[in-house]
Amino acid sequence: MRRVLFILTLLLAQLQGWAMHPVDTIPADTLHSTPLTGSVVGAEERDWKEQIKHLRITLDDTITQYPKFIKTALKVGRWVRNTLYTYDTTYVEGFDNKWRFTLKCNNWFDAYSGRLTSNKMPVVMSSYVTTKFGAHISYKGFGLGYMLNLKDVFTGKRIKNRRWDGSINTSRVAVEWYYTKDVSNVDLHRLGDFGKNKWQSYEFQGLERESYGAYVYYFFNHSHYCQSAAYGISRLQLRSSGSFILGLHAHHQDINMDFNYMDDNMLSYLPDTIRAYRFSYRDYCVLVGYGYSWVPHRRWLVNFTAIPSIGLRHAFPTSIEGDKYLLSTNIRFKIALVLNRDKWSYGFNFVSDGHWYHSSRNSFFNSSQDINFAVCFRI
Repeated sequence: MRRVLFILTLLLAQLQGWAMHPVDTIPADTLHSTPLTGSVVGAEERDWKEQIKHLRITLDDTITQYPKFIKTALKVGRWVRNTLYTYDTTYVEGFDNKWRFTLKCNNWFDAYSGRLTSNKMPVVMSSYVTTKFGAHISYKGFGLGYMLNLKDVFTGKRIKNRRWDGSINTSRVAVEWYYTKDVSNVDLHRLGDFGKNKWQSYEFQGLERESYGAYVYYFFNHSHYCQSAAYGISRLQLRSSGSFILGLHAHHQDINMDFNYMDDNMLSYLPDTIRAYRFSYRDYCVLVGYGYSWVPHRRWLVNFTAIPSIGLRHAFPTSIEGDKYLLSTNIRFKIALVLNRDKWSYGFNFVSDGHWYHSSRNSFFNSSQDINFAVCFRI
């Protein structure tokens, strides 16, 4: 088993290398049809164990007589490389570096607004900004990083907000997943007649939000358009290009607003005796969008991406309106700016995810905003 895992690790490392250095869009059979057959002396007599022992196993090796399992793994690896990691190199190219060192700064906050119950009570809230700073190091696509919440450092108190996310990017398909939990205080700007005539802020302690889900994207113009060049700084977009995007989005959300945490004066702004509102549901959506990368100069890249989605929403029995099915509507909007200079890259991006809960009694929109900065050095 250890040997099998070792072999798979070697092959995966090769795929990661191709991910960092995408191949040109030429016929797949020409990618590995030359030097390996006739030009290698004694190729027919190669010992496959020696190939593995000396780390000489490659995806293009069609000569060495490997066992069936390794042959199958090589075939699958070549298919993945030629199908999922192929770009037209007049539009997209990889960086000729093995090591990457990246400093990151992530800032995110939530916003909430809507009209609740049959009284159409207006409510507007916003969370405080959570700032994280960290570093990431990678070799041929394999990386390790850590992000530290700056409020933990400056206040000495451990922040309660939590966020984990990850992604896998190829030329044709991208997958993203996330988890967030926010139990910190927020600013309440509008509640009934409170804040009606002027902007006000009341520190509200009764909001809890938890969400998790995943996106799967397919890029139609995958040979000319590279989304990760804008948001991952992993490749270089050489020419302006755009692509329609089709995908799926599964999402779980649980927002609980308990107004019993407010004082009597604030409670007087509620139009009825309802003190708690909970929106707990799960979405299953189809998304259709478009992304465009503008390259005004070889060093610069500007990206705009908008991806609305629509689908089925299942509200749970614990939700404000009980167990029911609704129409789900959401929107994701992204902007990125990247400057590449030799071994250095500087990136900025803004990502907003919005979710609208709408029924005959309640209309509630919540969104999460991310503002990210990154500096990357390659060797």
